[in-house]
Amino acid sequence: MRLTFAPRGILQIDDAIIMFKNFSGKGDMYNREGDRKFALRITDQRIADELMEQGWNVRVKDPRTPDEDPLIYLDVKVKMNARGPVVYLESGNAVNKLDEHTIGCLDRISIGSVDLDIRPYDWELPNGKRGRSAYLQSMRVVQRVDDRFAARYSDEDPDQVPWD
Repeated sequence: MRLTFAPRGILQIDDAIIMFKNFSGKGDMYNREGDRKFALRITDQRIADELMEQGWNVRVKDPRTPDEDPLIYLDVKVKMNARGPVVYLESGNAVNKLDEHTIGCLDRISIGSVDLDIRPYDWELPNGKRGRSAYLQSMRVVQRVDDRFAARYSDEDPDQVPWD
């Protein structure tokens, strides 16, 4: 994972690892119906410390066994509206811009790589409690294609496939 602190507090992350995907907004015991989100896995303690110093709500789960490292991650909200986010899915040679109706497919695919930008939203409650939420601004997802036929024909024009 490579992280760049860009202007206006935006985080630019290349080679990200995402987990706990819920791009469809499906309700379950961990998520309210309609809340689209995922978690950005943070594997470098120095990056986690710097994000926490800047007010990001980095979460740390204790290891389940003594030989494991703690699980460090940042919850990222996905708010589909006129301002974004802009999400592109690369699958073979095809590139598709996803919208609120198609972004849920990211929950079911095998992901090869992710580059993304996250914007901060600083909030304060009337009781004085403050925080910083992470919102997806843009993302490029490359699908891992493990199907031997998909890999073979991804370079072919579908109208020109040679049938031997």
